[in-house]
Amino acid sequence: MKKGHSTGKKVFSIIGNVIIWLFVIFAAVVTILTIAARSSGDGAPSIGQNVILSVKTDSMEPTIMQGDVIIGKKISSDEKKTLQVDDIITFDAGDLNNDGVRDLNTHRIVAVEQGENGKIIYQTKGDHNPTPDTLKVDSESVICKYSGQRIAYLGSALLFLQQPTGFLLIIVLPLIALFIYELIRFIRKFFELKGGNSTVTAEEEERIRQQAIEDYLRSQGGNVAEKSEEAVSEVTEAVEEAAEEATETVEEKSADE
Repeated sequence: MKKGHSTGKKVFSIIGNVIIWLFVIFAAVVTILTIAARSSGDGAPSIGQNVILSVKTDSMEPTIMQGDVIIGKKISSDEKKTLQVDDIITFDAGDLNNDGVRDLNTHRIVAVEQGENGKIIYQTKGDHNPTPDTLKVDSESVICKYSGQRIAYLGSALLFLQQPTGFLLIIVLPLIALFIYELIRFIRKFFELKGGNSTVTAEEEERIRQQAIEDYLRSQGGNVAEKSEEAVSEVTEAVEEAAEEATETVEEKSADE
């Protein structure tokens, strides 16, 4: 019974570690996207040449659904002038809501026109909208071209997380709680090594502190990716071990009967 309890505790501990590390990865990605959006001149969060956008409206349904996350590819100034009808582009649409914030719009090109001084002008339209957009798009206002890749439903979550309230509730506060939890774990390890002895010298206390740090870092193990992979493997082994123990227990009871 004691061994089975230990196995179950091990399983829950490993699962907890996996969840914690997945959350840390998720928080890091959201933080990177938020910082990227605020630091970029066009207001589009990007990683390298990939632009990650959350779809706020249904204007492009059914091609792109409201709440999706879509990935666009940044293009050069020359490429912006050679876009074709049916290309889906994201462009600077100006301050649509009169709130002082420039908005991004993702629509399909339905016509290409030659403007003054050799400028290329695009007429755009949302697939779900009955008529083309009122304002035409200068090629220099194009930010990226839709790559065809999208992730359903993730956009709504990212939009909430990119707001100050959402970022505080979902990212900052849990990370603070995680920091406090890890700090408590370290303090407990320190006092375990100290063994309740309040008369240790300064040198011994420093040695114990160093050992506690080493033990804590060792328990954390490697980087996030390695730890997650190891944790999943350990969970599988622990579950198999628990199943074997349960089978042995049933067989022993049957034999006794």
